[in-house]
Amino acid sequence: MEPSEIDEALRLAESLIAKPLTWTEPLRAEASDFRVYRFVMFRGFTRAVTQYRSILLLLRAGQWEDALILGRSLYELNLNLSKISGEADPEAAAKQFVKFGKLQLIRLEQKRVEDRLSESRLESESSVEIINCEKALAEIAARLDREFGEFRTKKGRWRDTWSGSNTEELARDIAKATGGRGGESDYFVFKLGSLFTHNSPGSLFHRLPLDRETMGWEDLRAAIENAGKEGMRHFIHEASLCLVDIVGMAGGCIAEYEREWFDAFALPLLQQF
Repeated sequence: MEPSEIDEALRLAESLIAKPLTWTEPLRAEASDFRVYRFVMFRGFTRAVTQYRSILLLLRAGQWEDALILGRSLYELNLNLSKISGEADPEAAAKQFVKFGKLQLIRLEQKRVEDRLSESRLESESSVEIINCEKALAEIAARLDREFGEFRTKKGRWRDTWSGSNTEELARDIAKATGGRGGESDYFVFKLGSLFTHNSPGSLFHRLPLDRETMGWEDLRAAIENAGKEGMRHFIHEASLCLVDIVGMAGGCIAEYEREWFDAFALPLLQQF
């Protein structure tokens, strides 16, 4: 891709986000008016805007590999919000989403206390410290069983996701429900982003020829830079689709939202990438 084409793609993306950046207030909801759903969707919207803006900053700085990591996260956010909004009872789904977040944080605290207990035993800490840790762990375990049992699998293990589906399953199910095609390019971007998120060998040697084990560093660096340039417009388009999806879903939860922006500006702009 020529530099002028990259600049044009970034200009379009910055135009796309300009208006959402000014929407900073949630629409006030009555207690009975999908309170949790509105809360979740507005939080998702603010997160999407922040991530999209960060993606553009990284691309401007030539850091396409790190931008891809954020693109993966934005894609997964879009899937989760789509799952919530597409449920027959989106308020109940939003509550499950929030509750699973609490489960994750409690289990994180459980791990922290377990580590502290192990260190206390190894370092021959006082029995008081050990007893306190054991007591805290017993209280955490009791709370998990009492309040979060619905997130256990049939084998008694904790589920990895709030919905019970992994990202690939969620993408397939949502595509089927909305009339989309399975296996579209957006999931490829997610999987590629996953490689970079975990710094896997496939990300580090993304441009190493398949019949080679090494290559000259200058050649590899040039190949990596070219890969970013070649795929940038497509990547920006996929990230922009996620942003527009999320804004569309969250629009009814944003105080300053303008439907005309979505219909007359955002959707036509996507066609220009």
